[in-house]
Amino acid sequence: MRKLWLAVSHEYIKTVRQKTYLLALFSLPLFIALMAVVGIFMSSQNKNSSPIGYVDHSGLFDNPIAVERLSGDLPVEFIPFSKESNARTAIESGEIQAYFILPIDYPENNNIELIYFEELGEKPIRDIYDFLQFNVLKPYEEEIRIRAAIGHDVTIRTADGTREFPENGPTLNMFLPLIISFSFIMLLLIGSGYLVGGFLEEKSNRTIELMVTSLSPAQLVMSKLLNMIALGFTMMATWIIVGVVAYFIGANILNLDWIQIQGLNWRDVLSIILVAIPSYIIAAALMFSIGLLFGGHQEAESIGPIFFLIAFIPLWFAVPIANDLNGSLAIILSILPITSLLTIGFRTIFMQIPLWQILLSSIIHVLCVLAVLWLAVRTFRIGLLRYGKRIRIDELIYRQREVIGAEA
Repeated sequence: MRKLWLAVSHEYIKTVRQKTYLLALFSLPLFIALMAVVGIFMSSQNKNSSPIGYVDHSGLFDNPIAVERLSGDLPVEFIPFSKESNARTAIESGEIQAYFILPIDYPENNNIELIYFEELGEKPIRDIYDFLQFNVLKPYEEEIRIRAAIGHDVTIRTADGTREFPENGPTLNMFLPLIISFSFIMLLLIGSGYLVGGFLEEKSNRTIELMVTSLSPAQLVMSKLLNMIALGFTMMATWIIVGVVAYFIGANILNLDWIQIQGLNWRDVLSIILVAIPSYIIAAALMFSIGLLFGGHQEAESIGPIFFLIAFIPLWFAVPIANDLNGSLAIILSILPITSLLTIGFRTIFMQIPLWQILLSSIIHVLCVLAVLWLAVRTFRIGLLRYGKRIRIDELIYRQREVIGAEA
């Protein structure tokens, strides 16, 4: 056992020092950070708080009421102009970002003319509506004016009451299980070349022959798989740290509503993790075995995208699954290894996955882990000293039969 962990630690340290691994490790966080910066910039463009002018021909806004602070942002200041020419001069000089003209018979005639050079964002448009509502309802109490400006708030719930969909848009906790599913699929794609490529390199320079003098075939295969699992979890831990920092900045500093996590369902998160870890091990062992069957670097490196495509099979059936979340197709794809990752993550958006499906999927995953580990060890034994020669699939079957017959 000491030799096994020594081999794992040695290869792990060697791999994490490689530039290619460091690039893969930080590529996704850097990409997410870049998208976040672009999103924050676009959001800031939609929150232009420069003053807005207006020309009132109705006389309704002679003594306007200031708009209350209904959200976390400061309301836009509204500046009255007696003539449209004065407002035009102000917008050309940059004193205001836009101005609107109220007709003489407003509010019976609600055809309001809005003039601007650059298209207004969501916040200024919302503040214009609030300003109009506040002053049309000026004879009423302040509570009524605020209630009218806030508007309605509709919450959609599923029939079983386990899911809620707020009217103001989705929140992060709704999609967190699906994000975890995608993260494990990205781990599968990024780490696909490390296990097979590293082993074939050791086999070509005959390092593997030295290792088998100290480790049994089963221990050597296990060391490779443990190394890949450790590399994958290192990536995942890094992404989690980056995600937590991004969440803290977005929720507490930037006050982004959509990133707020309220009422997180830990059962959904644990369910997807319960099937994600064995799925990752299954894919790692299969990549190792199939890589030995092919025997070449280029062929081995093409294995990863195959598993990536298999993992994305549920996307091809997203519409049928959404139409019947408890249908046979949804249940089958939730139980099968690899496809269960995305299927369960997708279904948790709309429902709580029954416990029996999670347990059945976990049992099948454990059995598949044992089967692919046997396949990996078996493939390694047969192809240990072969160089440039493929292992035929029939050899894995018939040679095993010979061993069983000899033992009998």
